[in-house]
Parts: sequence; structure tokens; C-alpha cells
Amino acid sequence: MLDCKIRRALSILERFKDWQHKYVCFSGGKDSLVCLDLCAKVWKDAFKVVYIEVSGNTHPKCNKYVEKICNEYGVELIHLKYDRDFFDMLETLGYPSVFWVKSRWCMQKFKDRPMRNFTKINHLTVTVAGVKQGDSHRRKIWISKNVIDGIVQKPRNYSWVLVQVHPIYNWKKDDVWIYIHENNLPINPLYKEIGGAGNCLICPAMRKSEFVAIKVKCPEVFNRWKKAHEKLRKDFEKGKLKGMRVVFHQFDEWYKLYCLNKSLSGWR
Repeated sequence: MLDCKIRRALSILERFKDWQHKYVCFSGGKDSLVCLDLCAKVWKDAFKVVYIEVSGNTHPKCNKYVEKICNEYGVELIHLKYDRDFFDMLETLGYPSVFWVKSRWCMQKFKDRPMRNFTKINHLTVTVAGVKQGDSHRRKIWISKNVIDGIVQKPRNYSWVLVQVHPIYNWKKDDVWIYIHENNLPINPLYKEIGGAGNCLICPAMRKSEFVAIKVKCPEVFNRWKKAHEKLRKDFEKGKLKGMRVVFHQFDEWYKLYCLNKSLSGWR
């Protein structure tokens, strides 16, 4: 089954082999790593990699890992980031939404804006991203409506590019890991340390286990989050809280458990 998916992904990418200005969106995560490897098999080194750092909220090891991978593949790395700090924005705007696009300021400001600024002076015809329909229920619905054979139809959300390609859109999580191990791909070391790639450490969609891992392994980031959250708690008490309240309350439960609870506040 996976062999069929691999052949299909390679076939999708083959259509754009002779196109100019091809880019792979690489976050340092497992899905985009697989996409990068697939593109290298078809396009060799005739593409560039775009990596977007979330200022203040990306682990330095993720940055180093991305640089290392691009060097190993012999492809040019375009390293972008917004000129504002994530936790400064969190204090000002409150928590972003998980589902409501208009309130997902983290994506708009730290991902979309640097990319749009880059495309004002650079032409992009094809971009590849490691989006899978199994990522979430909402992602599955979006792909069923907007993606045909790995290609986004009328990519309104990607007005800065002519064609957006998702070659592993029909892959499962296990498919990705099997491909990585069978091809001996160097995985981001942060997966073992914190359970993820570390591109966006504090995220409204994160699980409690990820939150605890960051408290233990990334104390500087955790303390910056704590400072921002305590400011938002004061705003909440004054009736002036901004952002998504449901996300605030979720993080506030963790704050009470791991910061105020004396038996767990120093837990390692």
C-alpha cells in the first residue's frame, strides 16, 4: 500500500519537474522532511527550501536541524521570520484560535506575512507542503473539497503561488514514519526530546503532554509563556481579556496545575 502511495507522490511531482521557481515548505517536521526527500528524488537539487521561524517560539535546535538537512541535500535554504516576538504578541493579542481562521493571528503574522513579503520580490510557481488529510477532521474536510490528486484547486489561501502541491495528502502517520525509517532519513532530534519538531513550541492546539515536555526541556520558553499568561490573567480579572477565551482557560488550567500547585510546580 505504501509503495503505491510513494509512486503516486512521485508521479505528482514529476508533472512539475521542468517548471522553474519550485519551493518546498520545510518546518523541520517529519511530514515536510518526507516531502523534501521525495522532491529530491524527482527534481534533484532544482528547487529551494523555505523555512519560517516563529520568532521567540521556535527551538534553536530546529533552526540548526533545518540548516543541516538543506546542506546534506545540497539545496538553497530561504530562512524567513517576522520581525516581532511571539510572546510579546501573545501578551498584546491574547491566545490565537485553533479553528477560527480570522483569529489565528499566529499563522497570519508569523507564517503568512513573511511568505507574502518574500514573494513580493521573488516569483513562486510551485510550492510543496506536507499536508495530510489524516492530520485532523477539519483538514480531511478541507482536502476533500480543495485537493484533487495532490494539487490544490484555485488556491485562494495561497495567492502568492501559482500551484500548491500536497504529494502526501493521502498518507497516514504510520506511512510517514515507515518511509523515514526505510529511507534512513535523519529525523529532527527534538522529536525524542519534546515529542515534536519545535517549530512552534507553544501552540493553542498542543496537548498537555507536549506542554509538560516544554516545561521540563525548554525552561526559557516556558518562563516566557508563564510571564505572558500571567499578564493575560490580570487582563481577565479586569474584564479586558483579548483573544480566544476557550484557549485561555485551557492554558489557565495547566498554569494552575503546573505553576500554582506546589506539589507539581517544580516537577521535572
